[in-house]
Amino acid sequence: MFGRISLPQGVRDFPPDRAEEIRRVEECLLEEFLRWGYRRVITPLFEFLDTISVGLGDELKEKILKFVDPSTGEVVALRPDITPQVVRIVATQLRNHTPPLRLCYNGRVVRYEEKGSGKEREVFQVGCELIGLSSPEADAEIIALAVKSLSRLGIKDVVVDIGHNGLLRFLLQSVENAREIRESLKKKDQEALERTIKKTSFPKEIKEAFLLLPELYGSREILDKAKRVKILKKYVKQLEEVLNIVDEFQLNCNFNIDLTELRGFNYYTGVTFEIISPSSLSPLLRGGRYDELTGRYGYDSAATGFAVDVESVLGVIKTRINEDNHIHFAVIPSRTSLRPDAIRLAEWLRSSGFRVILDLRMDSRLRREKDFSNLNCYGIILLESKKKIRMIELRSGTKREFSNLEELLKEGGI
Repeated sequence: MFGRISLPQGVRDFPPDRAEEIRRVEECLLEEFLRWGYRRVITPLFEFLDTISVGLGDELKEKILKFVDPSTGEVVALRPDITPQVVRIVATQLRNHTPPLRLCYNGRVVRYEEKGSGKEREVFQVGCELIGLSSPEADAEIIALAVKSLSRLGIKDVVVDIGHNGLLRFLLQSVENAREIRESLKKKDQEALERTIKKTSFPKEIKEAFLLLPELYGSREILDKAKRVKILKKYVKQLEEVLNIVDEFQLNCNFNIDLTELRGFNYYTGVTFEIISPSSLSPLLRGGRYDELTGRYGYDSAATGFAVDVESVLGVIKTRINEDNHIHFAVIPSRTSLRPDAIRLAEWLRSSGFRVILDLRMDSRLRREKDFSNLNCYGIILLESKKKIRMIELRSGTKREFSNLEELLKEGGI
C-alpha cells in the first residue's frame, strides 16, 4: 500500500517516553533561565538563506539545508543555529530596548551531515543569550548559569573546558599559513606546528607564543605561565578575571584551561567554553562571547551565550525522569448509566493535578484484573455501581472499596 515509509537519513521519530523526557529537560532548563531574568523568544524554523548566512561561521554555512520556496522562488534555509536568529530579532525588533537584553529559546536546528558520520541532522537545543554587556561579569554569569542549569537536572560531575578565541585570533590575524597552523593546533600536533612555523616568517615573539600554546592546557596554573608571554598577557588576564568572578558563584565543578582550542574560530571573539561529562562522548553545551555577530545585522553590541544539546544531556542523566510520565489513574465505569459519575470523577482528579485516563469503552474484557496492567498507570478506579467503587493500586495489589464518590475522595488517599 505504501511505496516508502522510511525516514531520511539523520532524522527520527520520538515515541511518548522519549518525547516526554525531551520536553521535561527543555522545561527545566527554561525555568532556570527565567529565574535568572531571561525571557523566551521563538524563531522560525526556516528563513531566507542570505539573512541567516550573515550570522553563521564557515563550519555551519557548510551544513545548511536549503530549498527554493515554490511561492516566491526565493532560496530559504532550515536554521542550523538559533543564535543568529535571536541576534536578528534584537537588531530589528528590540534595538530600542535598553540593554542588556537577556533572552532564551528552545527549538530544533537542522544541519547537513555526511552519510555515515553518525550525527543526527535534527538537534534539540535550549539556550540563552546575554546581549549588551562586554564585561567579565557577563561572561561569568553565562558560565555560572550553564553549570547551574545542568545541576538542576541532577548533572553535577562536569568539567568546564574554557579558552579565549581572542588570543588565537590576534596571533593568526596576519600570519602566513594561518590555516596550517590552525589545523596543527586543532589536532594538538606539536611536530606539525613546529614544521609550519619554521617555514613561516613572522616576529620572534609571535613564533615563541605559537610554540608555547600546546603547553597551555590544564589547570589554572598554566595561566601564570601564559602571562609571562607579553603579547598574550592581555587575553590571559581577561580570562583570569572571568574565572575569579565565576569562583564567587561557588560552582560545584572543575575547570580545564585550553588556550589552543579553536572552537567556533570564525564565530566567537572572546572567552569560549564547553561543558563535558565523563558519561558523554559529546559536550553537553557550548558557548562563548561573539561580539562581532550583532554588527553583521547592523546592531553593534557585545554578546555572549550558550546552547545546550538536549539529547547529550539526556544521555548522562542518571535518574530516569520518565518516572513522572506515568498516568496516575484510569477511571472505568462498568455500565453506561455510570458514565456521568466517571466523567465527573475524572474531571475532578485532573483539576487536582492528576493524569487520568477515562475509559468509556464498556468493554467487558477490560474488567479482568489481569488486563489492568496494560493501562500503564498507578491505580484503577472501577465504578461498579452507584454504591460500589473499587480502587486497585497496581504496584502493591491493594484493593479498597467505597460506597460513593464522596467517600472515595475523602478516604481514598487521593
